[in-house]
Amino acid sequence: MSTDTNDLIAAIYAATLSPNDFAKVLHDLDTMLFDGEVASDAVLSEATLSHIGVARSIQERIGRTTTEEQRLAAIVESVPNPTYILSRSEVMLAGNNVARRKYGALPAVLSDLITHKDVLRQLRDYFRRGEVGQPLAIAGQIASLQTSQTSVLVNRIDPSMAGGDPDLFLLSIVDFGFDGRVTELFRIAHGLTPAETQVAVLLASGLRLADIASERGVSVETVRTQIKTIKNKTSVRDLPGLVRLLCGFTATLVAQAGQNGGSGQVFYKVRRQVTLPDGRRLDYLEQGAPDGRPVLLFHNLPYGAELSEAALQQAQLDGFRFIAPYRPGMGLTDPAPKSSPEMLLDLAAADCAELLRHLGIANTIVMSHAAGSAFALRFASRDPDKVSRMIAVSHVPIWRPHWIADMPQRQRFVTRLARHFPQVLPVVAWAMITCMESRQVNEFVRYNCRDGKSDAKAVESQETIDLIAKGSIYALHKSVASFSLECLIAQTDFVAEARACRHKFHILHGEDDQIIRLYKSQTFVDEVPGTTIETVPDAGQLLFFSHWPRLFSALKTPPMSSTAFARLSALV
Repeated sequence: MSTDTNDLIAAIYAATLSPNDFAKVLHDLDTMLFDGEVASDAVLSEATLSHIGVARSIQERIGRTTTEEQRLAAIVESVPNPTYILSRSEVMLAGNNVARRKYGALPAVLSDLITHKDVLRQLRDYFRRGEVGQPLAIAGQIASLQTSQTSVLVNRIDPSMAGGDPDLFLLSIVDFGFDGRVTELFRIAHGLTPAETQVAVLLASGLRLADIASERGVSVETVRTQIKTIKNKTSVRDLPGLVRLLCGFTATLVAQAGQNGGSGQVFYKVRRQVTLPDGRRLDYLEQGAPDGRPVLLFHNLPYGAELSEAALQQAQLDGFRFIAPYRPGMGLTDPAPKSSPEMLLDLAAADCAELLRHLGIANTIVMSHAAGSAFALRFASRDPDKVSRMIAVSHVPIWRPHWIADMPQRQRFVTRLARHFPQVLPVVAWAMITCMESRQVNEFVRYNCRDGKSDAKAVESQETIDLIAKGSIYALHKSVASFSLECLIAQTDFVAEARACRHKFHILHGEDDQIIRLYKSQTFVDEVPGTTIETVPDAGQLLFFSHWPRLFSALKTPPMSSTAFARLSALV
């Protein structure tokens, strides 16, 4: 097979330009590279590699220009408070639907929205400095159309999320007259008493100590004592820190409109970051009950960190706190300083251990979603005392080279690229992500899930498509390098490590999974004593989304003891 042809180079450039006919272009690449057996020594010529480099350069440039409007819209619409994106020169570039409903059409410049001179001065001083990662919080009445006490939180947008532009800022306006549901979530999340919660909200609203004491019918000294306790519990140093905390909390809650009288239901779903000992940032998502039993969730490749709305509600009802760290190079987590599959596995495991230490969590259930199973296993092998049990959804870390033959065409193509022609994989991964950012997103996701009836049915749900597409875009918005490395990890056999690990997986596997067929998980069960498996009828690879009640059933079912398992095995 020749891998150095004009047709191949043309197909690479076609993928680079994010074609409308993405299925044909990817099929052409598949045919040219893998039409027949792949020679073990097959390589791409220097000329082809040079063209791939040019293609990647083109992708980076056109990606910044063609998706800028979509990128800004995605950022601003992710915040449920009135929120705007503006430039350092105070030009208003975008506003979300909440802002339009509350304040009308998008203002031309910042001063059209905020007329308070002192607030404008503070904002302008901040724009001139433009510190990265240092948000400005201003308490008090700041919006010209606002009659109640509000506060503003403004922060510089990470350039990697704004197409490389270093001069864009996110400004969110929070009305601290929020209802009791949000207040209660904030109280639980930080372990405050009801009285301390009320004082925190009144402080952030701009009230003076004397006003708060009068409002609550207590002495000023009592308020001072409560403020000291609030600072200790929330780890803030001053009033701006408290405002930032409250703004950030309310701005990242998911508010869903109810069906009865327009009432809404507030779900706890917050993105956070922590600085690791080596100075890298770790990005993670918390969902469910903020004071619930922790579940460390290892996401799929690259999506799968976010629960559906129904599952999110169930997590709150059942008292589960899902903590999903993004692995090195994904989301806003900084990449690994060195890149090899083993290094990435060890670093991700160490990052998770540090996150649990930071959160004060001594022990957790571990749940892996599909390709996250190898990372879950490595964490449990390194830190067994931090794990109570392990649940694997749709995949376990076992691999046999001949298994690739029965994978669906698209998944087989990507798997082979990672193994034989890794230089091409970033081009293809970029094209896939670009399709997910385009109007073709529904068609693209459904095309890749068409091989199984259950998965095809699952992506009839727009929510499932959005969770896959938006999750992939968020995970890979900085780089596709981690995607390539994790594709190799998915083709590595970890049976020996699983045998040696103290903890064994309980597997949930869809009977109609056409991507990772059921017999592969059953082989893992046979080769790793102590592993258990639960098959899910009418479910495919997407059972994490389509059959989420089975996930919670597994979480609530006590693990089988080793003695009981031995007795059951003997009976079988």
